[in-house]
Amino acid sequence: MGKIPKLYETEDIPFEEKIIYRRYWIRELGFYWLIAELDEESNIAFRYANLNNDDFAEWSYIDLNELLSIGAELDESWRPCKFKDAVKRIRGEEIIV
Repeated sequence: MGKIPKLYETEDIPFEEKIIYRRYWIRELGFYWLIAELDEESNIAFRYANLNNDDFAEWSYIDLNELLSIGAELDESWRPCKFKDAVKRIRGEEIIV
């Protein structure tokens, strides 16, 4: 599934169908950020954020340097998939953990 698209490259793709290329998380808190687009020069990403509350989860932009500064880690085992499948995968992990 290759390189992460640049910002705005996937804006015509419905959220459910966007490919999620990376996950950052703070596992102990149940927080995660799913990355769909990235400006590698500025390190700004378009992402879905869930801070352990589905009701307040949202799509928006974030500076990945700031994300790392609050203790989020890159999930090295993450494999790209559609957003709708990513959410299912994460919910499955919650049952196991």
